[in-house]
Amino acid sequence: MSPNLSRIVAGAGLLGLLFGCSREAEQPAMDLLQHVPAETPYVFVAGRQLPDDLRERLADHYAVQLASQRAAFARVRERMETSPDTASLAAGADRFFVVLDALFAEFEGRGSAAQIRELGIEPVARAVFYGIGLLPAMRIEISDAARLDAMLDRVEQRAGVRALRGELDGQSYRRMDFGQLAVFVAVTERYLIVGVLPDGLLERDLPVLLGQQLPARSLAQTADIQALIERHGFAGYGEGFVRLDELVATLQGRGDGLNAEVMQAIDAPALPVSEACMRMTDTLVGGMPRVVAGVTQADASFLAVRSVWESSPEVAVHLQRLASPVPGVGAAFDGLLALGVGLNLPQLRNVIEDLLREVMTAGRGCSWVHEETLEAVIPQLNLALGPMTAGIRGFNLLIDDLVIDQDTLQATEVRGGLLAAVDDPRGVFALGALFNPALASLQVPTDGTLVELPRDLGLQQSTPPMHVAIKDKALLLLAGAESARLAATLLQSVPLTPAPLLAIDYGVAELADRLGGLMEQAATRLSDHGEVEAALGVLDQLEDLRQQAALFERLRLSLYASDQGLVIDQVMKLRD
Repeated sequence: MSPNLSRIVAGAGLLGLLFGCSREAEQPAMDLLQHVPAETPYVFVAGRQLPDDLRERLADHYAVQLASQRAAFARVRERMETSPDTASLAAGADRFFVVLDALFAEFEGRGSAAQIRELGIEPVARAVFYGIGLLPAMRIEISDAARLDAMLDRVEQRAGVRALRGELDGQSYRRMDFGQLAVFVAVTERYLIVGVLPDGLLERDLPVLLGQQLPARSLAQTADIQALIERHGFAGYGEGFVRLDELVATLQGRGDGLNAEVMQAIDAPALPVSEACMRMTDTLVGGMPRVVAGVTQADASFLAVRSVWESSPEVAVHLQRLASPVPGVGAAFDGLLALGVGLNLPQLRNVIEDLLREVMTAGRGCSWVHEETLEAVIPQLNLALGPMTAGIRGFNLLIDDLVIDQDTLQATEVRGGLLAAVDDPRGVFALGALFNPALASLQVPTDGTLVELPRDLGLQQSTPPMHVAIKDKALLLLAGAESARLAATLLQSVPLTPAPLLAIDYGVAELADRLGGLMEQAATRLSDHGEVEAALGVLDQLEDLRQQAALFERLRLSLYASDQGLVIDQVMKLRD
């Protein structure tokens, strides 16, 4: 997704995706799930209250984000309208952009949760986002129906549009038509309801959207969400799924039930895919058919989220073989940044080759598959991931501190260490000596003793003091005069279970402090050289980082494989 489009989606989605729980007494998610058709291809429900202190902090944080969206959106819109690549897209979306700008204008100057509630909106609300077929719908708890209706009136007036008004069994609604589709917005005493429906199914689906009728079979009648919570250790604060296999089948014209009926009602043609390509797609998507996500922990200090790309048992076995346990990768770190990777490269080569051969077999006759090209890739795998790299298992990089001069962009202070997990660390060091003779005479014991590297390695004079050590199957490199304590952390660490494929742990507030001035300087230099769009992009990234830093102290991410599939765990530590 392009940066421009992702900015718009993030801005629009902020109104719905950041809603998590309400101020009222805790209620089960069933009152929300009863409105969701059981065959929905996607859903995310936030039905349980977050702890009070966390909810209030998040509410104020989201209010600040909402207050800044109009200015950010204006920059994105201007870039899209003036770029040859996106000008036509911006012109087609002009009506939507005008309404979105008018909506964001309501949040300007409202930097607290209390000010957002003046609009009738609860910044952290119980909500459900789902599909009626492929078309989106959502139901969000509100704080004041009259105030919210008044806000919607102002949005229409500011945007210069007038939504059609309608009423069904005493429930009023607003309607905007877009060809064969219509967007409905209704405000009840308790909910804001938004949904997109096809004209041909209004008689059946509008009462369901408005809650006057329930689906023939809803998610409240199935055990799907409860099974999701139990299977993946979610806490019930917010969880959901996307059924990739059903989405793909529906888009290919092979959906059934409600999904097929919606596609037929909007005269959506099936994707022009041959039988051979469908067969291949089914095989690949069938191996990893669903993505799920949910909150696993929420309290005054931490917010943890887990995402899982679920796989078949056979695919899960292959994914788990990719892991190569590296000491310390994924362990908690309180310095500036930790970055670790643990990959079994021979197994990675095998998995890629198996995947390519599966594509060639399942996709035989598919115009997307060029067997000669894929066959040519396999020998290249043997070169890139062959015997020369077989002994490399991964690394663990710890940066305790880093200070960079804003004028010269040179590091003036650094404390860091890199542990390379290799089968033959002495051999790797000897290989380095071939490229730098100054290393050839250096005697490095294999008991973890630190040895200072000579200063005549041909590096810049500003290079900090550096040390090297070897122990077991680890080669350690340290930088900085006060980095010796990192040696013990790196060398005494043990592998985690399950072993992460990738792990990142960084101090959000510290990183924003270290990089803030540098990014501003970089933006100025880009602007001076005529790269205005790139400069604005850097400033947008900096603003995002600073907003994160206002709420979060640290962020830890770990990617690993389990018997469930590919898992990403994120743990966010809140600032004191």
